[in-house]
Amino acid sequence: MSQRLRAVALVSANLAGDILVLQEFVGKPALGKYEGMFSVPMETCHHGEHDLLALKRLHDEELTGLPFQGEPIYIGAYRVAPLAWARLYAMSVEQVAPIIGQTLEVGNHRWVPVTDALSLWLRRGALEMIEDYAAGRRNVIRKTCSEVQGQVRT
Repeated sequence: MSQRLRAVALVSANLAGDILVLQEFVGKPALGKYEGMFSVPMETCHHGEHDLLALKRLHDEELTGLPFQGEPIYIGAYRVAPLAWARLYAMSVEQVAPIIGQTLEVGNHRWVPVTDALSLWLRRGALEMIEDYAAGRRNVIRKTCSEVQGQVRT
């Protein structure tokens, strides 16, 4: 029997209303992500780890230098793969600081308007997460997310 994965995801918005996206450097097709895709930051939770601790770890590993304000707001739960669920939160950033959280798996952080983010090649679940955030939805449960395909590299 396969074990379920649990993750947290974070929509970070600045005062201009732009959101932070990053680029995937490592593909994991079983989780709906391919090298070169964009996403809101996501992090797999450790067994028994509380969401807030996983969000702190996400910040420390991928978003170092980003000064959050307030508490995270829960948006919803997203089934991003057959055995993987991500819980989405949103946080505001008062000022944009350089992000030094590039890892071997993600980087190329950028602030983009929501409409621009929706037009990017997004990993599975990210499209629905950004749409729900932009629409102001809360307590969402998405049992299915749009399928994504890898791009052929030439």
